Amino acid sequence: MFNTDVTLAGDNSSTRGYSLTSIVDGKAIRSNASAPLGEPETLTVSHSKRSADPNASTRHLVRLDLTKTNGLGESATGSVYCVIESPKTIITTAQISDMVTQLKNFLSAANLLKLLNNEP
Repeated sequence: MFNTDVTLAGDNSSTRGYSLTSIVDGKAIRSNASAPLGEPETLTVSHSKRSADPNASTRHLVRLDLTKTNGLGESATGSVYCVIESPKTIITTAQISDMVTQLKNFLSAANLLKLLNNEP
């Protein structure tokens, strides 16, 4: 299991700490205790099998959620997450690791802006 508290650095020297709030059925939820009430920030890590077959893929999810409220009392939640499907056979951990590195490299500031502007 990950350390009980997880600290993540973001842009502009922002750092957020997430403390474990619950673990249920392979799903751990951590919250940023410094976030204002009504504007939660959470980190979720979960694992699940795709089927009962012992050779089935395992699905691993890491997700960040951020809720903000405007001056009119309206709130919205933004989410960013990564899902890794890891088959028990044929695809190796090294190959999965290489794909993760490629994805991290693709998500540069310039490419993120293109994604958010709906560019194909």
